[in-house]
Amino acid sequence: MNKFLTLLIFLTLLTACCRTNPQLPANKAETDTLAENLLDYNRLCIEDERMEIEAYIDSVGGFTQTEDGYYYKVDSGEWTVESGQWTMTHCQLSTIKNGDRVSVAYSLELLDGTICSQSTNGKAKTFTVGKREVETGLDMAIVGKHVGDEFEIIIPYNLAWGVSGDGGCIPPRTPILYRVKIINN
Repeated sequence: MNKFLTLLIFLTLLTACCRTNPQLPANKAETDTLAENLLDYNRLCIEDERMEIEAYIDSVGGFTQTEDGYYYKVDSGEWTVESGQWTMTHCQLSTIKNGDRVSVAYSLELLDGTICSQSTNGKAKTFTVGKREVETGLDMAIVGKHVGDEFEIIIPYNLAWGVSGDGGCIPPRTPILYRVKIINN
C-alpha cells in the first residue's frame, strides 16, 4: 500500500509538471494581433506619406510644416511662427477668423501635378471658416489670413480626404496641394 501511494503521488507530480501551455495570469489581457497589425500598417502609411511630401518639398522648396500637420508656402505676406500670425507687407486688413464667410480662388492638385478641381471663370469657392465645409487642413490654414493673401498648402490625407479619398480624382490616403488666393470675406 505504501509503494502504491508513493507511485500515485509520483505520477501525479510528474503529470502536473509537464503542462505544455503555461497558464496566463487572470489580469493579463491577450495580445490583439489584428489591432497591432493595423497600427503597424497605419505607421507605414504615415511614413510613406511623409516621405512623399518631403520629396515634393525638396523638388519645389519653400514649404514649412505647421504644428497642426499641414505645410504652407506664402506667396504674399509672411507667417511669423513665434506669434502664430500673418504679417502683411502690402496692407493691413482684418484677420480672418472662425465664423467668417470667405471666397477663395483655388486649384486643388495631387502632388504629381494632377489637377482635381479649380475655380474657373470667376467662380470662387465660398465657405464659412471653422464649419468644416471644406477639408480640415484648408479650414485651419485660412484662419489668420487676409483678403489678397496667396499661399500654397500641402494637406496630409488625415486633414484632407482621409483613408477613402474622394471617390474620384483623389485616391485613398493621398496628400493634396491647394494653391489659394483669398478674394473676399
